[in-house]
Amino acid sequence: MPNNQESRHESIWSRAFVVLLAANFFQSMAAFMANTTIPLYVDSIGASAGIIGVIVGAFAITALLVRPFAGPAFDSFSRKKLLMAAQGIIAAAFALYGFAHTVPALFAVRMLHGVGIGCAGPLAMSLVSEYLPQSRMASGVSIYMIAQSMAQVIGPATGLWLVEAVSFQATYLIAAVFLFASMASISTLREIPRQKPPYRLELGRMFAREAASHAVVLALFATAFGATTSYLVLYAAKLGIENVGAYFVVYAVCLLVTRPLFGKIADRFGAERILVPGTICFAAAYIMLGHINDLFGLIVVAVVAAAGFGSCVPLVQSLAMSSVDVGRRGAASNTTYTGMDVGFLVGPALAGLVIEVLHPITGDLLWAYSNMWYVMLAPLVAALVIIGAWNVKRTRDNKPSA
Repeated sequence: MPNNQESRHESIWSRAFVVLLAANFFQSMAAFMANTTIPLYVDSIGASAGIIGVIVGAFAITALLVRPFAGPAFDSFSRKKLLMAAQGIIAAAFALYGFAHTVPALFAVRMLHGVGIGCAGPLAMSLVSEYLPQSRMASGVSIYMIAQSMAQVIGPATGLWLVEAVSFQATYLIAAVFLFASMASISTLREIPRQKPPYRLELGRMFAREAASHAVVLALFATAFGATTSYLVLYAAKLGIENVGAYFVVYAVCLLVTRPLFGKIADRFGAERILVPGTICFAAAYIMLGHINDLFGLIVVAVVAAAGFGSCVPLVQSLAMSSVDVGRRGAASNTTYTGMDVGFLVGPALAGLVIEVLHPITGDLLWAYSNMWYVMLAPLVAALVIIGAWNVKRTRDNKPSA
């Protein structure tokens, strides 16, 4: 059994880890191109703020529905092959986005997209965890998610530029190409042999009880972050802020620093402790959003937010993966991603509802947007309470017996 000093020097780097980093980058490129352009696409066909939120969050409906059936499959079958199939579904959805010109059609394609997302995320997370040393789980997951940060530097700005330069349809076809590149990367992966239990629809195989509180925290985080995904670009436009793509670039560049840094500190001092200041940063970014009026203010928000949602999510994921053995990481990952899906379903719709409720009070749509950010602080406060409970438990468990 390695001692603490030895375990800190275990390497996370392997060919498989690099392959999964590349696959994560390509999949994330497509996702971030969609995240920034789909609200604009829905807005371009004349949908209201509430409908935009419903369409953006619609993928979570099918993602949630597929999880009980997909969860046991993650541990019973080849995670590599299942991941490639899930990414194929996402690619098909992107190819169809450009042909959906009505709200019902967009809703249907968004739900197809959700089937792929419902499987791809937890599959990728459970697969990468197989190649990481237990003692370096927080660092490994944080570095793995740097691929998303790199895609976030390029993806949103690329999506917005492509929409202007070509069209929504061409933009989504290009996003589909990124998914095929991800599938090509994964096809070269050599899986680690593991025991695969028979496929059975049992609650314990679908979800991991040990990861339930982690899923709740991720649901609360995603509820708040869903507002950013759906309304940040529209909010900036109403403020008259141009070059909003700079927000995504700065946010992602900051993640390249904060994610590995937070992961390294978490491996040493415990992820539970690092999540407290991270969540406070997340909340501070939302308070700041209600006061900005220019691009500089938006960029400052990006810097603060990078230490919030972007850095906290991998830490919560690493805690969930460490709570079970390797054979049940598919179920644990399925549990945490279910929590995120709930948040991404509720968040955009809730934010849109808040805007529509507040707008008639003063007749000022910008005022409604500004105050919506304050309302979305509520789930972050709830998450902070749960994280506080984790820290109390950690302190109690580590307290030497008398």
